[in-house]
Amino acid sequence: MSQSPVGKITPENTMRYRQGWKALNRLLHEDRSFSGNERNCAFLNCRGTGFADISSASGFDFPDDSRAVTAVDWDFDGDLDLWMTARTAPRLRFLRNDLAANADWVAVKLSGNGETTNRDAVGARVQLYLKNQQVPLIRSVHAGDAFLSQSSGWLHFGLGPNASIEKLLVRWPGGTQESISGIEPGERFLVTQGVAAAKSWSPPSNRKSLTPLPPVFPDPEPSARIVLSARLSPPPVYVQSENGVSELPADRLKGPLLINLWASWCAPCISELREWTAAESRIRSKGLRIHVLHADPENTVAARRALAKLKFPFDADNTTSQTVRNLDLFQRSLLDRWLPMPVPGSFLLDRYGRVAVVYKGPVSVDQLLADIDLLDADPNLWRDHSVPFPGQWVGPPPDVDPLRVNSQFVDHNEIAEGLNYLQRHVLVAETVPGTSPKELADIHFVIGIILQERKQTEAALEAFEKARLMNPQDFRIHFELGSILLNLARYEEALTRLNDALKINAADVQLKRSLGKAHYRYANSLRDKGMISEAIANYQDALRNDTKQLDAANQLSLLLTTTSNAALRSPVEALALAGRLCMITQNKNAEFLDTLSIAHAANKNFEAAAAAAQRALQIWEQSNKP
Repeated sequence: MSQSPVGKITPENTMRYRQGWKALNRLLHEDRSFSGNERNCAFLNCRGTGFADISSASGFDFPDDSRAVTAVDWDFDGDLDLWMTARTAPRLRFLRNDLAANADWVAVKLSGNGETTNRDAVGARVQLYLKNQQVPLIRSVHAGDAFLSQSSGWLHFGLGPNASIEKLLVRWPGGTQESISGIEPGERFLVTQGVAAAKSWSPPSNRKSLTPLPPVFPDPEPSARIVLSARLSPPPVYVQSENGVSELPADRLKGPLLINLWASWCAPCISELREWTAAESRIRSKGLRIHVLHADPENTVAARRALAKLKFPFDADNTTSQTVRNLDLFQRSLLDRWLPMPVPGSFLLDRYGRVAVVYKGPVSVDQLLADIDLLDADPNLWRDHSVPFPGQWVGPPPDVDPLRVNSQFVDHNEIAEGLNYLQRHVLVAETVPGTSPKELADIHFVIGIILQERKQTEAALEAFEKARLMNPQDFRIHFELGSILLNLARYEEALTRLNDALKINAADVQLKRSLGKAHYRYANSLRDKGMISEAIANYQDALRNDTKQLDAANQLSLLLTTTSNAALRSPVEALALAGRLCMITQNKNAEFLDTLSIAHAANKNFEAAAAAAQRALQIWEQSNKP
């Protein structure tokens, strides 16, 4: 069912709506069926006795993710044919109705006068009366009556055998009704508004028939080569040894290096390793290192025997299921189709340790060596190799986006691995000439957010500070820094960061509230230290940033009446503040009424002070009743 919020928009409704879109998009990315591969259904109306399931008998039961069906007499033989559209291939199907031709039908096409009725007569209703039948056959003219499609404008009536037409009535959208004469079974007629007699119409004689063909699907490619237009750091890679599990350090990943996933039971894997072994000298002459990772921890003995039999000359280790998962999630982030990583599967890394090419399935030595020559090619040449066909570029290719990789980890509840990935990517990106500081700042910012959610506050502060130094004009960074520092009671630092954010965007409402809160808490701290003048100034700043900071107004009123510094005392201003507070809260807040009592007393109005105090006492007593 649709999750679109149509009633009251609540956070829960909005969340469900977003989750619905996320689930739908995931089905698209993973090439999964919207209907769970349920076949199409067709039901035959049994004239009031129910419906019969004719899905299979009629041929409608395609396993498609179908979208629409439209009716049209495509071959003009008097019966309705169908066009069907689907999200999945084949996107379009033509279902020709091959029933024997007869005259048990009639078709009419309406034309409005263009004044009271549109030319296409959309909205018109036709009633066809047959002799010896009380109930007419009814058809209406629609537009867009199916998903991104519509049926023919011809209104088709199935009449049954030996039918005789008595009359045809047209009710036009303008409200008028006309009786049309000259309608006979087995023919097509044009009906024009204002013309009582229908005009016979014959289809063109030069039409071409469609030849039925079974759908032909291309065979799946045995392998795929994906050249990354923007190179990314690889995810964490772990190796298994007798000493336990360890992560390959960044310097071990500097290339040219080919990381390969294989399994001992995989015949294409063995063939690939055999080819590489035979071409060892060619591979080493290009400076390429190969590190193969056996992906099946249950068959490590078989893997060791296979490598020994091949006399495999390159680095080889057993890896972990986490590595396989990491590499799979990484490659899913590169393309719009999130298909599983097969074995064999390989990743070619450049001299900085960034993934440049991903190979799904076997890769030949010739292709590997050709790609090695491309690693340091001109950026425009590399760009052209990153697309499957030539053409003209109207804009630059996408920038490096490690956050898409992290999103895959987050979506699959691999938060720690995603965080590890971003931290590794930053270290690699900082060594690459020309890396944008803004790009690095964005990554540090996301790292800070993740660390903050994991309650690693000091590490989050460090990440946000790195982001601030790299992009001091990013509002988000200053705001997050200020918010964390405020929660840590580091008020002066928090105010510095929040005021920096204010210089970038002075209209942000949430920022103004945070500034009000920061000034209020800082003022409380100053008041407790006896720094009354500074406290008053910060209470005033709190109200200046957030007029709804009622507690700040209350504390300011108290200070202005109770301070021993005559130069700072202002009973009149205090009374105005307290009176405003009580008006806003409709004299229902005991604390504010107590402050009002003190302000009245400071202004020598003891009767009003007593009344306010009495009202405050009543509220306290009522609130403390069991």
